[in-house]
Amino acid sequence: MNIRELEVKDLHKVADWLHRMNNQDHHYVAWLASDPNEIFEQIWTLTQFTDPLAYVAWKDDEIIGFLGLLPFFDQKLCRLLGPFAIENEREVIESLWDKASLTVYLHFDVAKVACFDSNTELLSFTERHQFELYNVEKTLALHKHSFEASTSDHSSIVNVIEEDFQEIDRLHPKAAYYTTEEMIRLSREPENHLWGYQENGSLLGYIYFETIIEGHEGEICFVNVSDSEQGAGIGTTLIEYALQYAFHALSLDVVTISVRTNNEEAEKLYRHLGFRTVNTIFAYEKKTQKVPTISTTIH
Repeated sequence: MNIRELEVKDLHKVADWLHRMNNQDHHYVAWLASDPNEIFEQIWTLTQFTDPLAYVAWKDDEIIGFLGLLPFFDQKLCRLLGPFAIENEREVIESLWDKASLTVYLHFDVAKVACFDSNTELLSFTERHQFELYNVEKTLALHKHSFEASTSDHSSIVNVIEEDFQEIDRLHPKAAYYTTEEMIRLSREPENHLWGYQENGSLLGYIYFETIIEGHEGEICFVNVSDSEQGAGIGTTLIEYALQYAFHALSLDVVTISVRTNNEEAEKLYRHLGFRTVNTIFAYEKKTQKVPTISTTIH
């Protein structure tokens, strides 16, 4: 086995391998993109910094493991893309972590990782290295054949434009996995959508929707409503609108949404709309010593 830093020449091969791995529940890791081209772009970014942010385990010319560090500099945290391994799992995972942890301990305050409970090798890794469970989140799905179109008035639903940025930023959770800027940028991509709920010129809520697999699957990534308007049905209206658009305009087969297990009111709403639990994601974090910040110089 040979552990090497991820190189640009290997990006396509590694991206295809990661796509195959993450489609298996017992290897699944959160925060890795779902499409091979998006994975390519995601891990390409990891090669553009002075400090190493991704490692590949090789056996001759075959990939047997991977670990990447997805950095969030403003929050001084990294999200682990992996570790993945397909043979001698514990040995490969520990070898990858031995390399990557040097960067983690030197440059980040917190490292996070999330997976399904069927990813037993990764769960064992978090236990060995004293990661702490900080969140449990359910993924719920609604299939087109189970969806009943609403007759609700959707006249208050608008496409979010650049001028709405400040109001969206006010509603968007600061600890979300996308910043407001990232969400708005991604919403401009084909098949992604950012809608707002507007009354009397004020934006009272929004919903951000991504197409995961064209013609098949989409995800409601965020739905947030102003605190003063909670319970007024705005969230329901936004979700119903997104579902109608997903199933009829985009011809998708299934839409997913995630909810923390302690958010009982939100889960109750999603179930009322027809969503059903398909899996549960367990998220762990490890706090590290505070030390110098990673270089963000792109080469």
